[in-house]
Amino acid sequence: MKAVFYQQHGSAEVLELGELPTPEPGPEQVLVRVAAAGVNPIDRRLRSGELQEYISRTFPVVPGWDFAGEIVALGSAVAADWEVGEHVMGLAFTWSIQHGTYAEYVPVDAASIARVPAGFDMFQAAAIPLVSLTAWQSLHEYGGLTQGQSALIQAGAGGVGSVAIPMAKHLGARVYATCSSASADYVSDRGADVVIDYTGQDYAQVLRDLEPQGLDLILETLLGDGVAETAIGLAKAGGTVIFMNNEPPAMAEIEARGIRTQFLHHRPDGAMLAELATLYASGVLPPPPVEVLPLAAAVEAHQRSEGGHTRGKIVLAIGD
Repeated sequence: MKAVFYQQHGSAEVLELGELPTPEPGPEQVLVRVAAAGVNPIDRRLRSGELQEYISRTFPVVPGWDFAGEIVALGSAVAADWEVGEHVMGLAFTWSIQHGTYAEYVPVDAASIARVPAGFDMFQAAAIPLVSLTAWQSLHEYGGLTQGQSALIQAGAGGVGSVAIPMAKHLGARVYATCSSASADYVSDRGADVVIDYTGQDYAQVLRDLEPQGLDLILETLLGDGVAETAIGLAKAGGTVIFMNNEPPAMAEIEARGIRTQFLHHRPDGAMLAELATLYASGVLPPPPVEVLPLAAAVEAHQRSEGGHTRGKIVLAIGD
């Protein structure tokens, strides 16, 4: 099969386009012919060698967890409610990476897939799973965000931010979001009540002035010196801070003020993804905007992801 893969850790240039053997599905897996694969920051972090203490590698590694495509084979123990030929999307997450989604075929647990939402093409569908599950599990499942509460979504123009903002609005929150001045209109259109230009404003001071008692929930996607500590300081007593990229900081203030903290990564969940697909198909949630690049442009896609200024999602077209 045609695939993009890497045989060692390094910069985006270690990605190769070539041929690899087609994997076989396990008993509880389906084999999907991939039409489109979403590109996420975790893809290039793993490629560069990060997170080896959590996630093992078997080289050559095909990156990618997001996908949309067609079921072409069923494992021996897959339930009868899945059929060859169905169009599905999913999160092919595993703690030991090898067979990712930047390839013509991917094996994935049947419990991790959902049908493509009505009216969506494969590119739109491939952009949904990882960011949507991450945001929903953060805001709704763990954060318990409800009507009348306040939420800060950092990096509002990014993949997670693009779906987290409308989700938080759907849950009834007043939403603050950070972004660059170039993305302010975009983030406002996604539903943010207050947009803070981090390039020209001290976002923490702006939030202290607007929410002197603190915020109910903070979705912290940024990395950098002092960022985690600032997030704790912006939460109200009894509030929640969810970290996307690092463990919560060691601060006595967390326990003293009853702040709930969590380093939360995406969890594959086909049933939850199907529920979100219904919200997307009905127009309750707007999907993230998608830019489609060919599979051969995977190096460019990773370089742009590393630049930190993408808007919405980049999706790789696997077929012609």
